[in-house]
Amino acid sequence: MKVKSLRVIIIVTIFISVISIISVVFIYNDMKKREEASLEVSKARKSLIENENVLIKIKSNYNNVVKTTKDTKLYINNNGKYKDVGKINKDNILELESIDNISLDNKYFNLLDSDYYVSYKDVKPTDESINKRYLNYIEFPIEVTTKENVVYYDENSNEVFTLNIPITSKVVVNLDDYYGISLLSRLVYVKKADISNTVEVDNNEEVAESIPAILYHFIYLNGDNSCNDIICHSEEQIDSHFKFLSDNDVFTLNTSEVLRFIKNEINLPKKSILITIDDGARAENFIPFLEKYGLNATLFLVSSWYPISKFQSPYLEIASHTHNMHTTGVCPTGQGGGINCLPESDILNDLKLSRETLNNTKAFCFPFYEYSDYSINLVKEAGFEMAFIGGSTKIKKGIDPYKIPRYPILSSFGVDYISNLVLG
Repeated sequence: MKVKSLRVIIIVTIFISVISIISVVFIYNDMKKREEASLEVSKARKSLIENENVLIKIKSNYNNVVKTTKDTKLYINNNGKYKDVGKINKDNILELESIDNISLDNKYFNLLDSDYYVSYKDVKPTDESINKRYLNYIEFPIEVTTKENVVYYDENSNEVFTLNIPITSKVVVNLDDYYGISLLSRLVYVKKADISNTVEVDNNEEVAESIPAILYHFIYLNGDNSCNDIICHSEEQIDSHFKFLSDNDVFTLNTSEVLRFIKNEINLPKKSILITIDDGARAENFIPFLEKYGLNATLFLVSSWYPISKFQSPYLEIASHTHNMHTTGVCPTGQGGGINCLPESDILNDLKLSRETLNNTKAFCFPFYEYSDYSINLVKEAGFEMAFIGGSTKIKKGIDPYKIPRYPILSSFGVDYISNLVLG
């Protein structure tokens, strides 16, 4: 009996041990499964949070216009994989294609009107804009293809981006050593040495063979009858002239574009004009009309007479009319502007002070339209690249850039006069 009891005890003990082991294993496995399930839930929750944060970042970094926050890669989409094809430098403005519903699939932003992309991580929204005036130019009948690994520059010779792959484009600007082309929604410059192929192409668009520059003086606002001179303009006259230019889509130039036209570096549309204003008296009265119609003009300011801050507008370029040499009777001929007879040092000091005051402008206008070889040489020495006179003839390619003619506008000239200059 004792042996049987011992056997029973052993069997029961073994059974209990097995049951215990099974229970422990079951509990362990159950705990492990629970732990794994909890880990999976944690991972899923973490992934969800990460995706939510990425989506927030994508949305916060997207805008129709963005700026690069560092030197960053440019990509192309190669069957769903983004391939590195170049680099765009820090602090460059980019326009992006519109995205209706931003999702996690938009980790790369498509640049406007291109096959190129940037990472959402490398850009931020900006209110700045890209200068698009070049879209008014008429392309040259030249198509160029670049080499590989080419650097593209802005108009100040700063590097903008690099592309590892060749591109083909028409020429917008033709300089001695560079071609200006449209790429990534901007005008960029590529060295002619980096061009692998050049082809002449058809271009049926009409280009301007000559362009008029017109000259205004003073607007007298309604109710002010203090000026009856032929160079005093009414609000109605200016409004009618500017409305005509706007209604007829006339391209209103700046002085650098005129200089490029003279040098045959750009082609302009037939309906182009340069609007200029002389002296500075009441010139601020032009600004509301320029802004109303979206027209550009150039003010030749006697910089000692009025502060430049008086004429601030994105539509008004400010150039030099000397610092303080717009005075009659200084020299013995003509109206006697001092620029034609004062000592060289006096003239150079005045001209350089004017340039410094007016943000180093390169455009100059002779007082009273009077000039000489003596004054032209000093204008050149002072750093000006172009100068305006009177003359009542149109500007043609190849003319002397220091004798650029303009048509003075008198108070009696109506819209027909402007129409004849632009459309005639």
